[in-house]
Amino acid sequence: MRINRHIMVLASIMMVVPVSSVAVAQADEARMGAHHGFSGVFSKIESGVLFIKMPNNLQPRTISPNKADRVGLHEARTGDAVLILVDSGNIMLDVTKEGRAFADHRMIAGTLHYADPYWNEIQISTPEGFERFDVDALAGSKLSVYQEGVPVTVELDADNVMIDIRRSR
Repeated sequence: MRINRHIMVLASIMMVVPVSSVAVAQADEARMGAHHGFSGVFSKIESGVLFIKMPNNLQPRTISPNKADRVGLHEARTGDAVLILVDSGNIMLDVTKEGRAFADHRMIAGTLHYADPYWNEIQISTPEGFERFDVDALAGSKLSVYQEGVPVTVELDADNVMIDIRRSR
């Protein structure tokens, strides 16, 4: 009887381990596509570059003058609070004044038709036809791993600029 109980416990554990490892793999896959939001405060502004102090000793961030103008932070002041959206690779996707949301983002699925070698423009073929989008400078580096004809989903910010891209299924 004692051996049978040990066999039953061992068999139960062996049945749970594969299920839990599949669940962990699915959770990791979902987390890879996740974005994370953080709040920060402008610590200084020099030559139009905005320096953001992040909470909990997170990596400080900077925003170029071009991006600041594009996202409506051209009148930023030291001490102003902002929200920052980063991808799973810790690349900044978007930034906005605190109190505003990133609700204006859109997702477009299609087939990659063309990506400018200088990462300024992308063209996606969708059922509605070809669509062209400017590419955010930080998101441009992601384009190097995608070839024409690959199914992709692009994320656009409020200005209709591509801020993220991922392979579609």
